[in-house]
Amino acid sequence: MKKQLSDMNNTELRQYLSEHRHDEEAFSQALEILLSRKKNLLKYPPPSEMNYQEIENIFKAKLNQE
Repeated sequence: MKKQLSDMNNTELRQYLSEHRHDEEAFSQALEILLSRKKNLLKYPPPSEMNYQEIENIFKAKLNQE
């Protein structure tokens, strides 16, 4: 019996993505599930839309995280 995408762990989903990279619908469904599991997903605008100080602050914050 085939395992449901939502029942797969992240490693299994990555393998599934690799195996189904040419099946747009299957790939899209698996990728959506995998991305929905990411926590603290920060989204930044493209660097071309940010000033130097904003970019520097992001790097400093990342470097100070541990």
